[in-house]
Amino acid sequence: MAKKTPPKKTTTAPISKTKTTGKAEAPKNKKSGIGGLPPNVLLIIILACVAIAGYVVYFPSLSSDFTNWDDPGYLTQNYEIRDWTKNGINHLFSSYTMGNYHPLTMLSFAWEYHTAALKPYIYHRDSMLLHIFTCLAVTFFTWLITRNFSITAICGILFAIHPMHVESVAWIAGRKDVMYGLFYFLALIAYYYYYSSKKNKILFYGMCMIMFALSLLSKGVAVTLPISCLLVDYYLKRPLKIRLLIEKIPLFILSIIFGIISIKSQQSVEAIQSDTVFPVVDRVFFASYAFLAYISKFLLPWDLCNFYPYPVQTNGHFTTIWYLYPVMLAALLLIVFLFARKNRGVMFGFLFYTTAIFLLLQLLPVGTAIIADRYSYIAYFGLFFIIGYLYYKAMLGVPAWLKTIRPVFPIILLGWFIYLGMTTRARCEVWKNTESLWRDAIEKQPTLSTAYNNLGYELYNKEAKYDEALPYFTKAIELLPTFELPYMNRGEIYRIQGKNQLAQIDFNKAISLKPNDAKPYLSRAILYCIKGKLDSAGADFDKCISIDPNMAEAYSSRGNYYDMRGKFDSSIADYNKAISLKPDIPDAYMNRGEAFIRHKDFDAGIADLNTYLQLKPESGEVYMKRSSAYLDRKEYKNALQDALQAKTLGFTVDANYIENLKKLTGQP
Repeated sequence: MAKKTPPKKTTTAPISKTKTTGKAEAPKNKKSGIGGLPPNVLLIIILACVAIAGYVVYFPSLSSDFTNWDDPGYLTQNYEIRDWTKNGINHLFSSYTMGNYHPLTMLSFAWEYHTAALKPYIYHRDSMLLHIFTCLAVTFFTWLITRNFSITAICGILFAIHPMHVESVAWIAGRKDVMYGLFYFLALIAYYYYYSSKKNKILFYGMCMIMFALSLLSKGVAVTLPISCLLVDYYLKRPLKIRLLIEKIPLFILSIIFGIISIKSQQSVEAIQSDTVFPVVDRVFFASYAFLAYISKFLLPWDLCNFYPYPVQTNGHFTTIWYLYPVMLAALLLIVFLFARKNRGVMFGFLFYTTAIFLLLQLLPVGTAIIADRYSYIAYFGLFFIIGYLYYKAMLGVPAWLKTIRPVFPIILLGWFIYLGMTTRARCEVWKNTESLWRDAIEKQPTLSTAYNNLGYELYNKEAKYDEALPYFTKAIELLPTFELPYMNRGEIYRIQGKNQLAQIDFNKAISLKPNDAKPYLSRAILYCIKGKLDSAGADFDKCISIDPNMAEAYSSRGNYYDMRGKFDSSIADYNKAISLKPDIPDAYMNRGEAFIRHKDFDAGIADLNTYLQLKPESGEVYMKRSSAYLDRKEYKNALQDALQAKTLGFTVDANYIENLKKLTGQP
């Protein structure tokens, strides 16, 4: 019998075509990798390059601020994360936040607030680190199932630098993506070891379950993991037996439980839209578009935006292109099937992408955006894998005609990497702050009412640029007359400017558009107090609190209303309630302090003003109020110090008042 010629050693692990073992073929060369380096050393180098790439492209995000897009609800104005006690932590795990159940993500915010309060750098740093750890998990998982350096490096680098991931990393409220992504791939790594190991199978399966649970607690969309495990079975050529399904029953049970929780959490804020908004047929058009749009933005991520609105119908119809998307999708699926049925790597990557993106295609419409960059975070691994797989095949010269142009492929790949990295860094600059974010959105989506409203709100609420903000609210109303927020925000500016009649018209309109929203009732109640319509004000305060009994601002303002009506006990009770709900609400301390001082309880009053100044030390007005209280207590030195501090902070102080205090203290 003739001896068989031993196979030549290769520098990277071949893609297995073995049909007997049901396992991915391991590298033939155990002792050397590329350039004579041991495989383990080469893997460490790849992991280091991935980590460095992630750090380099996301470094600009470390100097970014919070935004007014979901960051207030999740973090900056969310007082639930500020209770770092057993009860506070239990509450995070037993409640929804902004229509989502992701308690582990909220726990990460709570820990950061407990250790660093509201320092944006800490939150951005942690999000970047979580992304880098996810990239490392992706890289190691790819190595485990392929034992191929080219595919591993390409997947890891692409996951680290692709611009579609910026929203998940540079947006603090996108934390849930990087957290669930990390645990998702750790679960897949544990699953691989469960499958490939002969010992400790129960241990590895248990680790898979734990990582899966942590991923679900970070974001409910992780429910797709059992299907991803089946795809790993397919890629590794595990024999198709009933055992493959039976062993995943616990995973599917977890998926079903958290799937139900996710639907209920979205229903709690009416985020899931009914058939009357978007009929089933329209959803098919939207889903087809989304599936193709994500692939398009994967290859050429241009014109990225933080918000992609649904298309608008004209005379009851969409533009023609929308009706063609299902046809284009069907053609793509046919091409992929014909090409990939004999290319296991391509089929695995495409099915992974399809599985991960399917629940995010708006077949069950949630929210007001048709696609979102962050939805691609896990799904793009499948497309990254296809690129790595095809590059490896092309460099082998498969098919043969590719051998002549093989030297061009590394140049093309490197150029694409550079383009992606530069685009990611530029995109991080867009997420620098609220103003840069929404100005970019207006440039990309000039008919987006939400962008005009949110930019206007930033200008008026944070920067007090009332005249500059007003046109943005008016533009938002022109674009979408049924959008209640710009009416309420414009009404607030009118009230500040003393245009009370215009303010009331806007508040009335906001209430008519969204009668179950507490905020416009509060705004109108305050306006009624200004106009002296106290009975109407009282009715609106009561309505506001009946809708949202946990709105601290409503109790604080109603306390002022009771004070105006001479109901001291009721006003103090409401101030107390506001402070119990929101312990660092400054105005409640100031108003309660003034009420105490008017009733000659100077100790309690000054204590409240002290607390206010701890929260807002830049308020010259409150220093002046405390100065008057000290004067009433004949503490002339303290009164003079506060008056001088008020003047330093820009508050107008009567010169005679200061001179009188100097005389009382014996100062020249």
